[in-house]
Amino acid sequence: MENLAKNLRNQEYEQRISQEKEILNNHGIRVSHQRLLVLDYLIMHPDHPTADSIYKDLKVLDPVISQATVYNTLNLFVEKKIIKELDFNMTSKRYEFKKPNHGHFICESCGKIEDIDVDNLEYPESLEGYEIDSVEVIFRGICPECR
Repeated sequence: MENLAKNLRNQEYEQRISQEKEILNNHGIRVSHQRLLVLDYLIMHPDHPTADSIYKDLKVLDPVISQATVYNTLNLFVEKKIIKELDFNMTSKRYEFKKPNHGHFICESCGKIEDIDVDNLEYPESLEGYEIDSVEVIFRGICPECR
């Protein structure tokens, strides 16, 4: 039974890596081990990590990965619009794998960032005729755990 579970996890991982290779190829990015590590990390960690936390966590998995490689990869992914760089006026920028329309809630006590569904957001009439490239919705307050 343990082998079956392990095989299923390996199949899921291989399928995920295959999809991530396709994402990189579709954006004209050469596939490399380090780029796959960074992309996989962002997909599997939707908690809006900092570049430094990504680097520290990946260094455990791949001791030869450099901080410059992680930062350069993040910059490339932002440039190619695979991920978003989020600047919430916090000490460090955060990163997330690009997802459909959503906003964020930021706890001003613990710093936790949560995704918020904003699909039903209505644009103000004053924007009629404008071409909207992106919308950022940020709620700030205290999360239930900190209250």
